[in-house]
Amino acid sequence: MKYLIFYILFASFIISACHRKASPVITYNLKHSDYLETIDANGTVQAVNNNVLVTPRVYSGLQVAHLAKEGAFVRKGDTICVLAAPDLMNTFEQFNLELKKMEGAKDSLEANQAMQLSLLEAQVETNDAQLEISMLDSIQLKFAPAVKQKLITLEMEKVKIEKMKLEKKLAAQKKIANSELSQIGSRIMMQKNRIQMCQSQINSLYMVSPSDGFVMHAETPTFYTSGGSTIGGKIEEGSKVFYSMPLLQIPDISKMQVSVEVPESDYKRINNDQKVEIKIESVSNLETTGKIIRKSLATKNRDEKSSIKSYEVIISVDSCDSGMKPGLSALCRIIVDEVKDTIVVPSAAIFTKDSTKIVYVAKNDKFIPVPIETGVSNSSESVVSKGLNGNETIALMEPPYLLISHKVKSGNSLKNKSSSRISDTLQKDSLNKIVLLKK
Repeated sequence: MKYLIFYILFASFIISACHRKASPVITYNLKHSDYLETIDANGTVQAVNNNVLVTPRVYSGLQVAHLAKEGAFVRKGDTICVLAAPDLMNTFEQFNLELKKMEGAKDSLEANQAMQLSLLEAQVETNDAQLEISMLDSIQLKFAPAVKQKLITLEMEKVKIEKMKLEKKLAAQKKIANSELSQIGSRIMMQKNRIQMCQSQINSLYMVSPSDGFVMHAETPTFYTSGGSTIGGKIEEGSKVFYSMPLLQIPDISKMQVSVEVPESDYKRINNDQKVEIKIESVSNLETTGKIIRKSLATKNRDEKSSIKSYEVIISVDSCDSGMKPGLSALCRIIVDEVKDTIVVPSAAIFTKDSTKIVYVAKNDKFIPVPIETGVSNSSESVVSKGLNGNETIALMEPPYLLISHKVKSGNSLKNKSSSRISDTLQKDSLNKIVLLKK
């Protein structure tokens, strides 16, 4: 019974070999084509340069009163954010009130000093008049008695001493007046500087766009203040902010890039300057090109529960379209390897016999095992560098033994010794199959 089954199977193989059309072997017609190995990845459009607007140097009580809508296009110089600072405005009003008081005190001091100086100057003039009268009396001094002469002399000395005292007092009063006016003038100048700084801070509450672009609201970590209110999160109108906190971004849309995340297995195959085809479906299927400019060493898990790590790869954009906005999704095809006008063979058609790679080339009703050498390859395709011309028909599966030609065709660069080893290996494999069928 076993032999009967064997003969039936053997006869079926003979019939298959005689009728090529009924062969169960799937074939593939070779032709010269381009070898292309790619990696597909999803990315996000980014601006290379971002103008970040932060809160000015106002240390407390800041709140967003007005904010341009996210995604709105603005021109350079447009007001895009207005901050409210009640504490700053109260301080500004208080400084102005103090300045008015200082200026009033200065005016009062100048008036008092002018009056005192006028009185002293009048006393000096009176003393000068008395001195002139005393000089007239001195003419009669030689005709007067000795006692009278003594009195007139003393009177003249008294007037001179009084004049010296008044002149010193007047000079001292002028120095005092100048010093007091200088002091209050310095205080007024300091107060004006404070007001000017306060005014500068108030002006900084009105923030304008530094360039043309699209508005993007910043987002910062949220935390609670001592009063129980929250600061941070997505910046919107009414948000409480603090000094040097990012508020808005105005990306420079003249130069864009794409950030993609790739798994570790693909990351190792990616190198700088590799070409990339970029497609943005949301902008009328916009297509452009770019290249790899940077690979990030920082890794992160795609999912908190997953151990698969992903890496960031930055892709430059050769030509930027006006419709490319930061945040849009982009489909990127990274060209890992490319060979023009070559022989590309499906990996399923390559077999290894005695450490030699072969393909089965169809000739008439048989398949001839042909040794080959391969170049670059991936999981689905390989480039054949030697052994084939590119116009053959090859098997995508290993043919039955009866359909394999016993005469092995040698490759151009392979020795006949290698070919005979392949033939012996094929015969051994076929005999093993026959023995299994007998059993």
